[in-house]
Amino acid sequence: MIQILLDTSIIVYMKSDNAYKEKIEELFKIIDNTPNLYKYIHPVIRKELLQNVDNETRNLLFDRLKSYNILENYRMIDSKLKAITNPLNKTVNDQLDDIILNELYVGKVDFLITEDNKIKEKSILLGIGQKVMNINEFIFLNRNEKDINYNIMDIYKVKFGDLNINDSFFDSLKKDYPEFLDWYERKVNEDVYCYKDQDKILGLLILKNEEPESEDYSDIKPMMKLNRKLKISTFKVDISGKKIRERFMKIIFDQALFSMVDEIYFTIYDNNDKKINLIRYFEKFGFNYYGKKNNELVYIRSMKKNFDNKNPLINYPYIKRNNDTFVIPINPNYYTYLFPNSILYRKSYKDIHIPVEYTINKYYITNDKWLEIPKVGDNIVFYRSRQKGATAKYSSVLTTIGVVTNLFIPKNEQELINKVSGRTMYDTKELRKIYSKNTYVIEFAYITTLDKKLNYDFCKTNGILEVIPRGVTKIDNTQFQKIIEFGKVDSTLIIK
Repeated sequence: MIQILLDTSIIVYMKSDNAYKEKIEELFKIIDNTPNLYKYIHPVIRKELLQNVDNETRNLLFDRLKSYNILENYRMIDSKLKAITNPLNKTVNDQLDDIILNELYVGKVDFLITEDNKIKEKSILLGIGQKVMNINEFIFLNRNEKDINYNIMDIYKVKFGDLNINDSFFDSLKKDYPEFLDWYERKVNEDVYCYKDQDKILGLLILKNEEPESEDYSDIKPMMKLNRKLKISTFKVDISGKKIRERFMKIIFDQALFSMVDEIYFTIYDNNDKKINLIRYFEKFGFNYYGKKNNELVYIRSMKKNFDNKNPLINYPYIKRNNDTFVIPINPNYYTYLFPNSILYRKSYKDIHIPVEYTINKYYITNDKWLEIPKVGDNIVFYRSRQKGATAKYSSVLTTIGVVTNLFIPKNEQELINKVSGRTMYDTKELRKIYSKNTYVIEFAYITTLDKKLNYDFCKTNGILEVIPRGVTKIDNTQFQKIIEFGKVDSTLIIK
């Protein structure tokens, strides 16, 4: 039997209507559906919650507390714990935290789940940091592995040691970091993401999950928070026009979400134009200057759920559920090029790739007149039209969600070409052909693929679509919520 002690913060958030409630529901689902896991609260928490509340609230809390086991025969605070934590205590609540933390310290319970950063800091000092987790950390450790397929479009997950370290690709890394070869020797068995063209390395991405109790950030000024982080150890692309760095960026955010990290960060020298341009690129995705690690700059991106309606890309990959939503049909001939992660049949994948496949930001071009025009920040759901020779009822499907990042009306053919080149499935000749005075361009960020694709018959039956979309079609919030639920969209992406 594994006993899991819940801190006051978990109970308080559970009875509140806020962003934590959804995560706590997932947390409790894991505990309650796993035979050897049991959730407990400390008697002091019960007393703390019930004091200073009116009778009606007290009765409601009594009912809710019945679902928890109450820890019995709790221990006196260990003298060693007191010696370490007393200098940090400033309030009565800090002393109550010690009573709760003591049960873990003396081995009465196996884990403590809390959203209190100070308790986490104390646990690290006590040498039990690995047994104190926030909600995300516990869910991550207990969730099923998810198969994230990156081995398409010539980007492969390989062992670092399988790459030729004498390749000229590594010359600049060796020059900037004298210790690079020693670091490489320590990392030979670790996974890296590599892009090759004709067996030559042209792109490399190395990521590292960091736990607060096992990392030393003392050489970074100011000192970074002790929380769960994803470090971008290496991000290098030696090819232009192919949009490889956007594909790498997608991998970074996929990994950050899967690992449920609080922050992503990287360090970088700003000693040439290429690196300065790379910094500007990361800033587009919400990375901000934090401080320095010796002579390197440190940039951090919080993974806290936020959404800026004027600039959604800085909060990528989140979407706001209650924003307006539009359904946009896509011709099957263009679908795979625009959304390679959303291909419906994985029998094989084509060998020739175009830049738009690698991008996060893409363009949808239309000459249709709309009843209502999407705004920056609005959600878009892409509907792959029926295959030739098949009926729309079963072969046309909702597959992909994006968010509008810009809107553009080109003044002429050349302006259209200059704007969308490399981020659409059309080549220059086709762009000249489709341009008209009614041409309108939606710039959008690809967010996610529905785990379960929804065909037109299902959408019609369940009130998601009233008719087959012929152009940009607005749907209401209830219809979008059904797409999220029936399509099994990852809830970590959604902001209420």
